[in-house]
Amino acid sequence: MVKLEIGEIVSFINDVGDKFTGELSEVSSDFYDDVKLEDGVVTYWSKKTKKYVPVKEKNKESIFFEIKTALGVEFATESELF
Repeated sequence: MVKLEIGEIVSFINDVGDKFTGELSEVSSDFYDDVKLEDGVVTYWSKKTKKYVPVKEKNKESIFFEIKTALGVEFATESELF
């Protein structure tokens, strides 16, 4: 599995099978309002516990990583990274 840290070089394959390599620059979600990477784990701000907690397994596909490539900015899910 790839090391998930901002600034790391990662590779991924997009929906049409093209391979890209670039720098992991940001993490975001279409489910959670506030997400970040902490020691390689994607966490979100829990209003209930008032702290960052790991993203639930069932919601991992809502997490997207912004990757700066030579062609521009691409987005990938954790399952697309290698």
